[in-house]
Amino acid sequence: MSIFGAYAHFYDALYQDKDYNAECDFLAAIFARYAPGPIRTILDLGCGTGGHALLLAQRGYQVTGVDRSEEMLAIAQAKATSTFQRSNVPTFQRGDIRTLALGQTFDAVICMFAVMSYMTTNADVGAALTTARRHLAPGGLLIFDGWHGPAVLTERPSDRYKIIQTGDERTIRFVQPALDVVRHTVDVSYKVMRIRRDRIVEEVDEVHPMRFFFAQELALHLECAGFRLLQLCPFLELDGEVGERVWNVTVVAEAT
Repeated sequence: MSIFGAYAHFYDALYQDKDYNAECDFLAAIFARYAPGPIRTILDLGCGTGGHALLLAQRGYQVTGVDRSEEMLAIAQAKATSTFQRSNVPTFQRGDIRTLALGQTFDAVICMFAVMSYMTTNADVGAALTTARRHLAPGGLLIFDGWHGPAVLTERPSDRYKIIQTGDERTIRFVQPALDVVRHTVDVSYKVMRIRRDRIVEEVDEVHPMRFFFAQELALHLECAGFRLLQLCPFLELDGEVGERVWNVTVVAEAT
């Protein structure tokens, strides 16, 4: 099963507690601090079901969302159709963030919800960052978040489960991670079951390989792709300090 295939249909329900508004406020604070001028256009790499793109468009930004999952894009487009009438509708299109070439530049490129952690090899990371640089003029901002290596190695990923109750249905997700300390990856195995009363009506299994990063390698990857690291901070804490128990970090970089 491809990543974010059938799993895409459970995505919004499983992450219904994710505060996209707070994350868009966080992005706006980064724009205000680091952008050389007004941010008007945003490229959202790995946009998923449009959680950030839709809210950013509602705030007045012109947003282009790109994802390689047809299933995720279909959901994003359906939400855009039901939310927007005519003006400032975000654009969604299928593409691989390692090879995308739209032939235009944006004021900012964002890559949210650990999308960069799906780039599990150095070649993948370099290609994704090169894509971001290709779509930015000098001074443009790149913002992404990802897994922080010291926290992953300190706290270690563990088995988890989550239950969502909707009417007479329950959606149960089991998560089983497998850590590879040499490759800097975690293979996250998802099993999702939709249960109506006491009968399983749908079951999905997917494995999502995830990479964790260290500050100095991030700085090197960014420099090689034509960026300068401006800030590394805890996710949603622009003035916070990164330590060994900070699992999710945000990277702010400037195109040179």
